[in-house]
Amino acid sequence: MVGRKPRFSEEEKLSMLLRMQSGENVSRLADELGIHRQRLYAWREQLRVCGNLTPSRQGRPKKRPPEASPDRQALTAGFALSAEQRRADGLTKARRRIVELERKIGQQQVELDFFQEALRHVRGSQQQKDAPGGAASSKSFKK
Repeated sequence: MVGRKPRFSEEEKLSMLLRMQSGENVSRLADELGIHRQRLYAWREQLRVCGNLTPSRQGRPKKRPPEASPDRQALTAGFALSAEQRRADGLTKARRRIVELERKIGQQQVELDFFQEALRHVRGSQQQKDAPGGAASSKSFKK
């Protein structure tokens, strides 16, 4: 079985995700299944986004059953997010990112002002040395 990926039914995946949600160690669950823990996280994300765990395949989509069983709906209700919730999460993330970028821009502006002032100070001190009677015109400076 080296090099082959094991296949799991949707019910097995759901039971592992429920155990993961209840607080069990993700690495131990992954070891139990013989997979990498990132695959468990991918299943969780797929369930959140798509609402199901069936892998998407190339080609013509299959016809969906008219309605899922009530117990299955109860299991997936905790994972699946509505379109409005996903949109709200996206807006929240975007707002956080904007605040973070504004903070960085503010910090960069402070640093830029500091370096501009330091450059003015350095240029001013150079002009004083080159002026008559400054350090650059004395004999001790040329030695």
